[in-house]
Amino acid sequence: MNNALARTPRATESNHHMRLLILSLSLVVLLVLAWNSAPTVVEAEPEWQTHPPSAWILGPIQGADGKEHALRDNLTAIETWDLPVTVFHFDAPDWQKCTGNGEFRYSQNVIDRMRARNIRALFWTVPLIGLNCPEYQVALDNNYFVKDAQGNVIVTSNFTGHGSWIDYNNPDAVTYYHSLLDRVRTKMGDLIAGFYTDSTRPDNIGGEVAYGEAYALDLLNYTRTHIPDGEVVMKRYGVNTPGDQWLADNAHVAYVNDMPTHFSGMITGIRRVFETAALMPLPYNEFSGFSNQHPDAETYVRRMHWGAMQPVMENVPKTVQPWSSVYPPELMQTYRYYSTLHRELAPYLHSYDRHASETKTPILRNWNSARFTAQLGDEIFVKYVTSYTRQVRVKFPPGEWINYWNESEVYPGGSVIYYPTPPGQEPIFIRRGAIIPMEVRNDYTGHGTVASLDALTVNVYPDAHSTFRYYDPVNGWLTFDVKTVKKRLALCTLEQTPSKPIIYRIVGVKQKPNRVMAQAGAVSVNGSWGKPLAERVNVEALGQKNKGWYHDAAAQVLWVKVTRRGTNCPAP
Repeated sequence: MNNALARTPRATESNHHMRLLILSLSLVVLLVLAWNSAPTVVEAEPEWQTHPPSAWILGPIQGADGKEHALRDNLTAIETWDLPVTVFHFDAPDWQKCTGNGEFRYSQNVIDRMRARNIRALFWTVPLIGLNCPEYQVALDNNYFVKDAQGNVIVTSNFTGHGSWIDYNNPDAVTYYHSLLDRVRTKMGDLIAGFYTDSTRPDNIGGEVAYGEAYALDLLNYTRTHIPDGEVVMKRYGVNTPGDQWLADNAHVAYVNDMPTHFSGMITGIRRVFETAALMPLPYNEFSGFSNQHPDAETYVRRMHWGAMQPVMENVPKTVQPWSSVYPPELMQTYRYYSTLHRELAPYLHSYDRHASETKTPILRNWNSARFTAQLGDEIFVKYVTSYTRQVRVKFPPGEWINYWNESEVYPGGSVIYYPTPPGQEPIFIRRGAIIPMEVRNDYTGHGTVASLDALTVNVYPDAHSTFRYYDPVNGWLTFDVKTVKKRLALCTLEQTPSKPIIYRIVGVKQKPNRVMAQAGAVSVNGSWGKPLAERVNVEALGQKNKGWYHDAAAQVLWVKVTRRGTNCPAP
């Protein structure tokens, strides 16, 4: 017998133990190496933090449903009054040729008029297909609908339509529903902005909230996949809508359900927005309210102020629009003013929205549900008017607060006043030291002229030293920095540079400056550095030039335009 092959029982057992020892040591070494080389596991960020927010969602949003003439009336009013609408909300199932089939029912004329004014399209949708649609039979034959415990397809007949619901446990059903959404997306092209959700499944059989969350998440993922800057407007306080934890983890924007149009409905809407502000960056209330009874003129005006002074401004009344003959002409003037103001605030609001999406810090802050007051960011303080009155009690937060309507009036923090409230001049206050970037396109609010459109208007309310973190759509985050010593000012940008020329609108400059100069894009007022800028005859002339300055003695406002965008600057 070959000695190499001979094994005694003891020798065999010894070798077996040796092999086990070697194998165990090898496993230990492999585990140590794997542990050291494995990437650190980081808890995933909420979905809404991973998707950059879009500026268009801030509004103003205008919307309607019904027949095409209603849509055309809306577009005519937008054109006639030069309303700065960013997106049109096609509400209810009416925009479809058949409920849930995704086919746009209105003419090319509607699309062309929207494109001419760069108005995006936001579509109401729920995953229900109407019984009278050809698509219903396709879905039925392929087992795409939700069934009850007995295996019967659930049929709903309410405001969402008369039909059945897509089964989100069936991937083929979801794929089919996506093909219906593809229809409107293909039709609208780059005008499509996203979708608007609503309540789901009123059958109360079980699992309806989970269904609402599955639908909302799928719609969110579909939108982000196919629309680069798309948004999905979620719903809170609805029936079988996503729960609060789901909204906190996923939602960027949500409305707080349809509200009655009287003051009581407005109060509920305000409180709901306040309550929702901690869940997501952009909670809002359709300021028009939504019921069969339209608001009276005074209530509507107060609601317009509420709409303009919340993160998202939307007007989608169920009955008459602001330009209806049931209202006095002054009401449309107010709507144009407040919608223009809200649109002008887009750079300010978008900066806060970006910050909120990165840090989960609410945009609405320091709110008081009893007093109906809130800060829109740190720089704007608002008291909402929620009753028939000609004055309201206002208690100011810490700081000093400048009356938006009369910038010579300043109120100390902690003080209490009774503020007059003529309709159309509801309480708005600006913190002393505030820096508020604006997009100004006309002279409707007094923040500039049509010549301001090519520039970023930066409103400055000087204090000793203040800054504002601004999100530039091209260059990203930068800081506006303003320093004041007596009558000398220095205005600069730090880190990055703005992508557009800057028009500084400096409030509270009582005397005409001795000199206004610029150095590498930084501005010096009554300082000792820089090259002199030319004085212009008025604000419009200033806007038409590359650079210069103008002092409005009556308004006590200094305007300065620079086209070179610099960074750090010397002291004032």
